[in-house]
Amino acid sequence: MPYCVELVRFTVADADVDTFLERRQDAIKEVKAAHPALWSVPLCARRDDGTWVDVWIYETREAADAANADTENLPKFVAMAALLDNVEIEATEMPAGAVSPI
Repeated sequence: MPYCVELVRFTVADADVDTFLERRQDAIKEVKAAHPALWSVPLCARRDDGTWVDVWIYETREAADAANADTENLPKFVAMAALLDNVEIEATEMPAGAVSPI
């Protein structure tokens, strides 16, 4: 079964970047504790155009959907998300064979 990779694109006000990055760490821990099928959150980067991309990988699409449906019960995630604007989420599939060996 393929992993579900969420490619999240958004903007963050320059004045909020440090706060966002701090809150992101807490949000990841909170989501992982509530939804153990969160497999990895390996990348968060600012693009040349000032937008950001954040990658969240779940064991299955169903696991991603369950975590997304539970956001109201995840206050640290909500606090992080409150700093984001222009959010776009693209859910994709990653075959297990595409996982990097390193």
